[in-house]
Amino acid sequence: MDRKKLNYLSHDFVVAIALIAAAILVMLFVKVFYIRMVVIVVVFVVAALYFLLSAWLRQVRAYLADRILKKYAEKIDKYVNAASIPTAITKVNGKILWHNPAFFLLAGKQASGMNIFRLFEQMNKPEKDRKIKIAGKVYIREDIHASLDDAEYVIYRLVEAASARESVDLYKNVLPTICHIQIDNYGDLLRGTQQSKHAEIAAEIDKVISQNMKNIRAAYQKYDREKYFIVFERRYLSGLMQSKFSILEEVRKIDTGNNAIRPTLSMGVGVASTAAEANVNALKALEMALGRGGDQAVLKDEHEFKFYGGLQQGREKRTRVKSRMFAGALRNLMEQCDRVIIMGHSVPDLDCMGAALGLFACARRINKKTYIVMEKPNVAIQRVVEVMREDPDYKNVLVTPGEAEALMDEKTMLIIVDTQIADFTIAPQLIKEAEVTVVMDHHVRGTNHIEGATLFLHEPYASSTAEMVTEVVQYFSENIVLKPLEVEALMAGITIDTKGFSFKTGVRTFEAASYLRRMGADTTKIRHLFQDDFETYTARAKVVESAKVGEGGIAIAVCPRDIPTPQLLAAQAADALVGISGIRASFVLCEQEGYILVSGRSLGDVNVQRILEKMGGGGHATIAGAQLKGKGMDEVVQELKKKIQEYEKEV
Repeated sequence: MDRKKLNYLSHDFVVAIALIAAAILVMLFVKVFYIRMVVIVVVFVVAALYFLLSAWLRQVRAYLADRILKKYAEKIDKYVNAASIPTAITKVNGKILWHNPAFFLLAGKQASGMNIFRLFEQMNKPEKDRKIKIAGKVYIREDIHASLDDAEYVIYRLVEAASARESVDLYKNVLPTICHIQIDNYGDLLRGTQQSKHAEIAAEIDKVISQNMKNIRAAYQKYDREKYFIVFERRYLSGLMQSKFSILEEVRKIDTGNNAIRPTLSMGVGVASTAAEANVNALKALEMALGRGGDQAVLKDEHEFKFYGGLQQGREKRTRVKSRMFAGALRNLMEQCDRVIIMGHSVPDLDCMGAALGLFACARRINKKTYIVMEKPNVAIQRVVEVMREDPDYKNVLVTPGEAEALMDEKTMLIIVDTQIADFTIAPQLIKEAEVTVVMDHHVRGTNHIEGATLFLHEPYASSTAEMVTEVVQYFSENIVLKPLEVEALMAGITIDTKGFSFKTGVRTFEAASYLRRMGADTTKIRHLFQDDFETYTARAKVVESAKVGEGGIAIAVCPRDIPTPQLLAAQAADALVGISGIRASFVLCEQEGYILVSGRSLGDVNVQRILEKMGGGGHATIAGAQLKGKGMDEVVQELKKKIQEYEKEV
């Protein structure tokens, strides 16, 4: 059926014809001159008032429509040519207040003031049935409920189904995609290479970036010696994703004259419906890439983060400026609070406990009442807890989550250590109630980290949170005094997380250990803090013996259900497995309090963090973990094997 024949007759036109006809009839049939003149004057006055009122109403409706369309522009502008889509704004009852020319062409007449459901009876279909047929064409009805000045309206759009998908795809293809690039180790490149090669290295990096940007027809600008801003059309993004952002590998291959130092990039790519939102997403993606150790690209779209690269371990940052600034800010915040509550992750280890005791010493230095949240001690920290309970200086320091919640008020500072994920903490409800929140963590940043913290110290290059706290202690106060337990707990935290200074150790790790040794750390007593009992040792040996080694040297083992400390045993068994020749990585699973816990370890060539991140976990390239709830052990084992296969395909 053809489109309706256009009807250009409007209410104003009909009224004008009627008034003119009335004036003619009066002149023809009324013989008394003064009566005829009075009637004609009245007719013209009524006509003038009507048209003035009509013009005013049209202006008001147009202004109202303009405000509504501007307010809901983000929901409306989904197509390349939105003006060509029949659009009408109605009251809730269906009365049309305004429509665009495309709607006029579809309706075949001026429809303002009419009821849209009477004009198009097909519009009365249930809201879930959005396909309607008008004039032989199928349209998709879009209903956008709007509110303005305490009044409710509905924006109706009728999009041709045949062209809707094509229009959306075309619109997305030409959307601007924003990318921020940062050279991770520019300072190390300058320090570790000959001065004569600095310009050559910088030129090589520029050349690689320039060539890659030329391939995707991007506009780019180098706005700092190590930073680039890039804009390109979204249609080129799929190619970058398919190549897994090969620019990362190209830059990594640049010869610096020093095989120990290679340039690496961090890339943050943002996708959104507007350039401004895309830029915000790109900055978040870059922050995520840097927080995960660099040498990778992170894509942030409207829904999630996607990761590419990140196969290399992050290089240690040698500057301690961040720790010094954080220590000053932490002290200022502490001085403004009445009390401090320190909380770590569930099932705390020595790194978590050591960091908490180091911060406890800082708060004690400025006479702030401080508490450490402890639900129930485990074997890993049992000896530390026993010493604290015997020492009167730590009386009433350990509190349960319920007691901590009762202490929370607007003048209480909450410090979270050794995790940045709210659900992994001992008492997540405390985070919601805290006015001042401080987070200190060394794990690779995940997509669900705590947002809105007052202070956030994140060092993925640090060996442990205990190392980070040791640096902060040194800058917190010149004459700070650490008790023997605090010094030994900090040293134990560093020792246990580095596996005896063999994993993730850098210059600052040994500097922190050296400071603690000068402060009186007794290595013999520290060894006792994480000494195993005979039962734990034999249980660990059984788990190691039961491990199954798959292709590629990746071992998977499951802890028995009847052991007292499954999480600790899983971590120790995973450590033991990677010490066996031929095993590149290990994953040990255990069940505890309704959760399936996974501990992953590797020697560096397998990124266990990338694997366990796919299962909702996190950590580092060589040490990572995950917690899963509502799944059986066999189901989790199969899921883990699947994620390992996915990772092997990616690399």
